[in-house]
Amino acid sequence: MSDRRRSQGITTHREMLVNGHSSGQRNANVPAPTGQLRQPRLLTVDEALQFSPFSSIVPFSSDIIPLPNTHLSNSVPIFSDPTSKEAARYSLDLLDKDLTLSQGRSPLAQNSLRQLQKLLDPSNVTELKFKPYLGRNVNYSQQLSEPSRRTSIASNTSQIGPFAKLLCDSTDLIHHRTHEYSATPALSKNSSLDSSAIGPKVQPPRHSYPSESGHSKESVLSTSAPESFPAPLPQAKNEGMSEKAQNVSSQIPIVEKSKPAPVVLVPPLSEDSRSNHYITFGVDESCKKDGQSSSRKRKRDNEASALPAVVQSTDQRAISDETLSSFLELVHDVFETSDILNIDRPGSLPTAAAQHFVSFCFEEQEFHILSSTTQAKIDSLLVKLDSTGRMSDVPADCLSRLQNLCDSVLLFIESSNFTLESSFSENDSSSWFQRIGVAEAGLRSARTAVRIMTYGRDEKQLYSEELLQRIFSVLSKVLRSCIITVVEARPKEPNSDLFDLLTSHRKGISQLLYQASKVTGLLVEILEKIEMADHIITTAEFFAIKTLFVENAQSEKDSVLGTHKFENLRRAAMDMITQIFRKYPDQRTFLFDEILSSLQKLPTKGQHARQYKLPDGTNIQLVCALILRLVQTSATRHLSSLAKEQSVFASKKSDDTSDQSDNNVQDFNEEESEDDSCNNTSASNENQETSLQRLAKEANNLNNQAAKQAQYVVRYFVGRAMSTSKSGDEPHRHLLDMLVEDLVSVLGNPEWPAAELMLRALLVNTINITEKKSSAPAKNMALELLGIMGSAISELVASAQQSARSFDDQDSALTGYLRQTFDEYLDGSLDTAELLRWDGPYRAVIEYLSSIDSDSLPTHSAQGYYVTQWARAVSLSQLPDNSSSVKLVDSLRKAIATSKLPSSDEMESVSKTQARLAYSLTVLSMDFCRQFDLVFKILLDSITSEQTTVRTRSLKSVTQMLEKDPSLLDRARNVKGLLMKCSLDTSPSVRDSALMLIGKCIVLKPALEQDFLKHILALANDTTTGVRKRALKSLKDIYSRNSQKDVRSVIADCLCQRTKDAEKSVSELASQMLEDSWLSPFWNMTEASELTVQEKLGLQSQLSLIVETVQRGESAASVIVSFLKESLLAQAKNSTANFRVCQSLVASAFENIIDPESLLEKFEQRHILQTLTVFAKADARLFSPEQLQYLQPYITNLSNSDDLNVFRAVVVIFRCVLPAFSTVQHSLLRDVQTALFHSVSKLGRAELNEVAACLWTINGTLRNPEKLVKLVVSVIRNLYALMKNNLSDQSQKENLKRIKKYIQIAGYFGKHCDFEGYVAEFQEALSWWRGSSVSGLLVSSMKPFASRKQPLLLRVDALNGIGLICQAWPHHYNQTDIGNTFQEVLDEDNQDIQVIVLTSFKEFFALQERQAEIRGDQSDGNATGIPSSKLGGSMTASESDGASALIAQRFLRSILHIALATQDACAVTATEVIASINRQGLVHPKESGPALVALETSTNPAIADVAEQAHRDVHQQHESMFEREYMRAVHEAYRYQTDVVKDPLGYTTPAHASKLHAMFEIVKTSKGKYQKKFISNFCSKIDSDIEKLDLAGDPPASVQYSRFLVENLAFFEYGRVDELIHALSCMEKIVADSGSQLSHNINTEVFHVKVDAILGPDAGPIMYGEGLWETNIHEITPWRLRQLATGSVILSCLWDARTYLRRLHGLNSSQQRRESKGKASLKDVNKAPIKVQGVSSEKFLAGIAEKVESLADGAAMLKQCKAFVDLLAIDNEVKVAAEGEESADGPETPSEDEADTPIPFSGGPKGPGKRKGSGSVGGTPQKKRGRPSLGRRKSSRKSIDSDRDWD
Repeated sequence: MSDRRRSQGITTHREMLVNGHSSGQRNANVPAPTGQLRQPRLLTVDEALQFSPFSSIVPFSSDIIPLPNTHLSNSVPIFSDPTSKEAARYSLDLLDKDLTLSQGRSPLAQNSLRQLQKLLDPSNVTELKFKPYLGRNVNYSQQLSEPSRRTSIASNTSQIGPFAKLLCDSTDLIHHRTHEYSATPALSKNSSLDSSAIGPKVQPPRHSYPSESGHSKESVLSTSAPESFPAPLPQAKNEGMSEKAQNVSSQIPIVEKSKPAPVVLVPPLSEDSRSNHYITFGVDESCKKDGQSSSRKRKRDNEASALPAVVQSTDQRAISDETLSSFLELVHDVFETSDILNIDRPGSLPTAAAQHFVSFCFEEQEFHILSSTTQAKIDSLLVKLDSTGRMSDVPADCLSRLQNLCDSVLLFIESSNFTLESSFSENDSSSWFQRIGVAEAGLRSARTAVRIMTYGRDEKQLYSEELLQRIFSVLSKVLRSCIITVVEARPKEPNSDLFDLLTSHRKGISQLLYQASKVTGLLVEILEKIEMADHIITTAEFFAIKTLFVENAQSEKDSVLGTHKFENLRRAAMDMITQIFRKYPDQRTFLFDEILSSLQKLPTKGQHARQYKLPDGTNIQLVCALILRLVQTSATRHLSSLAKEQSVFASKKSDDTSDQSDNNVQDFNEEESEDDSCNNTSASNENQETSLQRLAKEANNLNNQAAKQAQYVVRYFVGRAMSTSKSGDEPHRHLLDMLVEDLVSVLGNPEWPAAELMLRALLVNTINITEKKSSAPAKNMALELLGIMGSAISELVASAQQSARSFDDQDSALTGYLRQTFDEYLDGSLDTAELLRWDGPYRAVIEYLSSIDSDSLPTHSAQGYYVTQWARAVSLSQLPDNSSSVKLVDSLRKAIATSKLPSSDEMESVSKTQARLAYSLTVLSMDFCRQFDLVFKILLDSITSEQTTVRTRSLKSVTQMLEKDPSLLDRARNVKGLLMKCSLDTSPSVRDSALMLIGKCIVLKPALEQDFLKHILALANDTTTGVRKRALKSLKDIYSRNSQKDVRSVIADCLCQRTKDAEKSVSELASQMLEDSWLSPFWNMTEASELTVQEKLGLQSQLSLIVETVQRGESAASVIVSFLKESLLAQAKNSTANFRVCQSLVASAFENIIDPESLLEKFEQRHILQTLTVFAKADARLFSPEQLQYLQPYITNLSNSDDLNVFRAVVVIFRCVLPAFSTVQHSLLRDVQTALFHSVSKLGRAELNEVAACLWTINGTLRNPEKLVKLVVSVIRNLYALMKNNLSDQSQKENLKRIKKYIQIAGYFGKHCDFEGYVAEFQEALSWWRGSSVSGLLVSSMKPFASRKQPLLLRVDALNGIGLICQAWPHHYNQTDIGNTFQEVLDEDNQDIQVIVLTSFKEFFALQERQAEIRGDQSDGNATGIPSSKLGGSMTASESDGASALIAQRFLRSILHIALATQDACAVTATEVIASINRQGLVHPKESGPALVALETSTNPAIADVAEQAHRDVHQQHESMFEREYMRAVHEAYRYQTDVVKDPLGYTTPAHASKLHAMFEIVKTSKGKYQKKFISNFCSKIDSDIEKLDLAGDPPASVQYSRFLVENLAFFEYGRVDELIHALSCMEKIVADSGSQLSHNINTEVFHVKVDAILGPDAGPIMYGEGLWETNIHEITPWRLRQLATGSVILSCLWDARTYLRRLHGLNSSQQRRESKGKASLKDVNKAPIKVQGVSSEKFLAGIAEKVESLADGAAMLKQCKAFVDLLAIDNEVKVAAEGEESADGPETPSEDEADTPIPFSGGPKGPGKRKGSGSVGGTPQKKRGRPSLGRRKSSRKSIDSDRDWD
């Protein structure tokens, strides 16, 4: 049976004995003994103690604890002086006066009376039953009769006031004795006492000590005492005291000692008692040595060791006596000095008083306070008295007077002003710092006054509510007026002088803050020990919360006092809030509301401050720590409430004497049998279940309280965060994120177990958000939090693994058990019941918490909460039926009551690491961590969401979880497929997130590289810049990790292609990555004079990679050339180092040519030579003349195609390198020249091009042009000889081949060789030619072969040859016959020959642009400053300029036709020619502008990119000239999409974007005025006049074009809000202007509705569907119906686009009207419109498609007409637009770069009589115009913006 229940069960017996009941009365609670009664014997106290159920030792002497009496031991007057008494009577006098004046009908008095009656209601007041002491010679039977009693009361009330008499007459609250007792002393009947009588129960005080010499050696209980005496000071104390101390003590009345020694009757064991209920203690050896009798104590769990030591040695007693004497002497001197000062107040401080008091002069008033030295001595002695247990010996009057001294100082401070102003003068500042000293003294006084209250004295005068209220008031004033000002002062603020001033007085302010912290800490103890009034609790709450949310500095240098000093006060405030929360449950909701509402008022820096430092070094928010402590406190059983329940239960049992006796016996037996089951292994299963049920009830109640508080906090944070974003102004989202981060950081900390509950509540809320139809931002927030929480669980597992591995093999048995249990958890074989065992991880954690600081509030709350969770887990599990389970349940019930475990057996000490691992095991088995798989599943499912942002957010959260736990890739096999699918998503953000997750997966599991590499390479060519950048970074990571040559080559090729990206940032990133991968690793190697073997192997490996990359295609080789050129430029950052690396690579390549076996990988020599051509084209200086010697043999023997490839590569090297060397041997050049001449007849076009250039280069050195002239002359002769042959004849095949070869040789040699200086040699060789131009001779020899009658292949070669010569000699373009030939080709419908001419033009224009760039560079570098352009030099145009202009003017139209005809290679070339013409400014922009806009919409990226860039250049240069061509360009784009692309829609698929987005983006680079004019013109092109509609086609062409425009309007990316508003206004105006007439026509012609019939006096309301469908539909012609339906479709689609845009950007009618009228601020209209997440375009596009399809069916057209009429009849906004309130002609909000001039529409419909700017200045509303709505009711009006169409 538990101690509590034993003591309760026997209470009645003891009270019967002490109250003097006769032995003949048998207690009903004890069953009658069977058989003969045994005569009990009398035992001494020491003998009886071994059977005593008392919770502590019985006091040994009555002078230590006085006998109870009905009077105060130290009675003092209620009022200290007449003034206080008069103040107290002031309110009563007011009530009396009011009653007298109102003749007893005062409302104020009646209200006060009702309030007092409630307080004096007998049912609500504790009934006091006074009982006399034994031996008192008074006959209580002689009581007053009822009439006489009332007469006595009436006589007494005649002397009181009216209100008191009224209260006395209306209240019946009389305490009286209920029993009569015999005057005979109880001890005279001891011989006849019943055996059930038990000695009285005496509760010991807080501290008690045995008496010293002069007192009885035995511990006794007095059974008789005088009626009422105060407690005495022991004689031994007086003997050791000084005279002053005895004078003080003599002021207290002396109590006579009780003389008769007590005896205790110990009854025999009852039938229902067992011997194991009592324990006999051994004899204390120390007591035997002192000659005392042996005493025995009962063991009571672990509380026995915690009890204060009662027995003191002689030395300790002497020390305590000396301390008491010193204290009494000190306060005696202080009191005497105070009396002197009170008598002689005027004047200076006397010398004798200066020892204890100091004088202050403030506001011309002098007052005296205790000095700091005296105050410190008093505090020190009070602490010593408490530690020695002598506080009970200090007279209460002494302590009360000491408190009054302290109160006088507080009273002065309460009325003083401590506010510090920044405008204070030097004198004001000095006075303020003096007041700070007074405030510090006041806080020291408050500290002493509060300390006295903490010692648990019984005297009520020591616990003054007024004093406590004043202390809190002073603390609040000091905090508000001084501390906050100091703490929030910053050196960088405008009042930095204040910071410097406060810093100079840091020491005094620090003392003030120190005293405030100490006083706050003592007040926390008071809150725990005594009950306080509500107003004091409220004051304490506001003080603590105000302290908690002061903004402390982030660093020490920004704080006057240092951040940690104020944190001490803040922690004390946290303890105060926790204590109030713990003790007063009704305050909990208020506290949480105040904390949460105060948090969001903090500045941003204050919200992000994490200044609560945990023992492990982690910092969290202070408010998070407080919330966790409060939640933990909610699940902790408060000891005071438990004691209150016990006392109430005991009093009820003592009062029930007859009726409830049977029930009491039954309850007593049940509880006893239940407690026996804890020690008896054979307990019944029924009792075990009963105990388990009670445990479950208690644990669930406490857990539900904590869960309720946690859910309240979480809902507060989540509810407010759902409506805000991270970028918003409100802090709710930031607060939620920080809370979650802090909870995650302490999840594995056993000192904060409530973090798991908070996260569990948060998890429930976030899952509900994801499962419901929440908005996209809310789902994004939930998914982000799920990712964080899932990662936290994985991190907890990883931390537990690390802890388990950190143990040594020689660790204890507990370590082995924990490691084994954790291994079972990882294997999934752990039985959760294993964690619940008595010696399991739960207990290990609690033992650890007890060992660190079991008495602190945080640790106590953690223990209590953790015990509750343990008990809850036990109650939910299936325990085995054995003794261990019984013991576990019983121990947990005790632990819940005390928040500590009973130490029934010892457990080894638990280290911090062991506790962490044990705690992790328990947390991982709780509800939060067990939902890990569900969290991951929700995130994976969200990847396939319809909302783009949700998909993006879920991918990021999955990435976050995979970083913490890579094993998820194996457990969730569908992750790979989801990622591949998301990499092809239409949303760039989803693709970006998928790419990020792919990169993480590859890092975590490199085997996935092969699976994802293809997708990453594809994303490197993505249309979004961010995606391309991320793809390049992922490729670089793969490149650095992978050693496979083919993988590296593919990645290098991709990087090379990105170096030419149109986005500069992407190209720079790719170039930097290539440099980091190919060149920078070898910078240090090439600095050495001689390379090591490893360095040579590294270079060979890199060379092999470059060779592999070059073989991937000509495009890769050309890009590598460009990359190397840029890297080797003198302006490049690392050009010198890069040059050395490339030179080493070239040398390594030549080594491999010489010795092919030395290369790591076997490559063909032609591949190595092709790689060398790349280096040769990049920089000829990389080669040496000696190296060229090794290449000469490769051009001598040319027998097959392989030799041809090698030959071409060597020739290219020679062509590029030879011009850079002047020291090459002539013999080598001659050999090369001879070899090249011999091979001319065997070469193809590419080889001939290189050979011709190489031979002319060699000729520049050897100066022997004879061979070249001879070769060309031979070609010309042969061409003229075969010119007249019919080459179409099959017999001329050989001649055809020869002619083709001749033409090729003539073309390439004519291009590269300048024969104009050798005209004489040609005239000599060709006697029939007398011309002056060799190039003209070559052209004329080839021109006949380009005619239409020649074979196609011959024409191709001829045109190519002519084009080559014209590029080198542009004046031939001006020749009429050549121009006619080119025009004839361009007009033909033959792309094979068209591309030849276009290529010639492209190469010519490219050459002109390069030469222009060179001239520009030379001009920039001209030292003289004279420009080298035409304006600065010659004014004569060159032949190249004339040729360029001729080509542009003569052939541009044909080139545009070719570009707009197809999307193949010929169109690409034509587009490039058009772009080149525009870049050189050869034609007016309007000539090619519309074509460029159309070509921008091409699905061929090559065409679209070139056209977009050309359009951008033209727009920037000729913005005003290009403006008028945009509408023609829009129509040209529609025609191009319809005829060429075969897609007339206005948006792209699968990503819904405007096809004209490139054009609109370019227009957005102009000013706002320009953009609005463009939008107005764009909208005006929508066909709205039904009389002019083209109805041909299905659907009609006018509908298709209008649909194209509408869809583009809907998907334009508007750059500013005013642009969007302007577009909406234009759209609404068109619908309003054209829709009214169209609706009228439909009503009258289709539905035959007449206005006069509807508006007549007898007409009722008519709605569609009630009779309009009965009209004669057949009367309208199909053509007219189609015309009306077509108009309604166009306007309905336009209105749908307007509605979609408003929903997409979150605009409503009031916002649109306000901003369109110019009432919005400039900042608001100039910012970019924000899109609402989750608005899909699918519904909008489906609606347009349905409307267009309705034109194919008559019934569908009727339905469409009805829907359009309904739209105009119901939608108020159409009416508003028609009335002109939103007229787009009104003033527009100007942008920052334009004036306020209104801009009229261009091309918009203008009705007759339309007024411009009709809005009045004063805002007078305009008169409403427009036709009445047809048959509508006011109640049916609603906007088209309603969600019915778009949900």
